[in-house]
Amino acid sequence: MQQPPRVPSHALAETAATYGTERETAAHTKLSISLPRDLVEEIRAAAAESGSTVSGVIAAALRRSIATSEQERLDRALALDAEDNASWANDALTLTARAWADLEW
Repeated sequence: MQQPPRVPSHALAETAATYGTERETAAHTKLSISLPRDLVEEIRAAAAESGSTVSGVIAAALRRSIATSEQERLDRALALDAEDNASWANDALTLTARAWADLEW
């Protein structure tokens, strides 16, 4: 008798735990999507581990992915802003030094 393969603990299960049950959320829209079979099995295993549903695991993973993308976008914008500020400060350094030198105390 062949034993089913042992499914390791999934990061998706941890993500789904923060999603809650479907009854706790308001409106839902049904979608029909196609996913690779191996991914579906991982999602089902993660749902079983977390006590969630397949929909809950997918929704939590999508929310996490969107939040990560948004954070990366904000980080890039902040980095560009920091570069602009540093450039402006370096450009103004000469003028500031001259202004301080010209001050009569």
